[in-house]
Amino acid sequence: MVVSFSRRGGRYLSPEATTTRATAFVSLPYRIARAPLFALEPERAHGFAMSVLRGAMSTRALRDTARQLLAVDDLSLQTSLWGIDFPNPVGLAAGFDKSGDSFNELGALGFGFVEIGTITVHAQPGNPLPRLFRLPADEALLNRMGFNNPGAEAVAERLAQQPAEVVLGINIGKSKITPLESSTEDYLRSLELLIPFARYVVVNVSSPNTPGLRSLQDAEPLRELLGAVVSRSRSLR
Repeated sequence: MVVSFSRRGGRYLSPEATTTRATAFVSLPYRIARAPLFALEPERAHGFAMSVLRGAMSTRALRDTARQLLAVDDLSLQTSLWGIDFPNPVGLAAGFDKSGDSFNELGALGFGFVEIGTITVHAQPGNPLPRLFRLPADEALLNRMGFNNPGAEAVAERLAQQPAEVVLGINIGKSKITPLESSTEDYLRSLELLIPFARYVVVNVSSPNTPGLRSLQDAEPLRELLGAVVSRSRSLR
């Protein structure tokens, strides 16, 4: 479930002006914070940065102020697909906010949508540490996280307490302990718990860290899984 191209009325603001302002707002703090953050192990640095973000945007007023400073409000970027209106087509993919505890703060940075997860029906710790590695020469990270998350029920309880202020996508995956032959029911249970809070749902069958998961990419298993997910989602909406 995700996004017919349409345009809607609204305030026009030069993207060049907004981009310049946003760059100035973000670049100086990054230059100051980069060295101490790089002194930390990557996963710890990520957790610390997310804590700072939540603290800095702890109220709706603070998030609205950040959005005014950072978001590009331009009619040409507004997009509609699958019945969902997006303020812009640039979103944050799953993997950054795995547990669904910072999506509103991330949305205030100007993203058109934020996707949380991957979330599994059973809580799981993920792979042993270290599992996140910096590649400074490539300005990139390598992750082998293994779908670490608190479980669909815990995330659903959290989402019930935090109404979304951004287009929220939820990425669901198969629990590591679930046998491959029971994977469809595993996905459906996560779907049932989380779909009340999602504008769209992503079915993740791509992780190499869950044994056998990518076999679900074969035509017949994938057709069965997606057919069941679509059918169940229609009955739940």
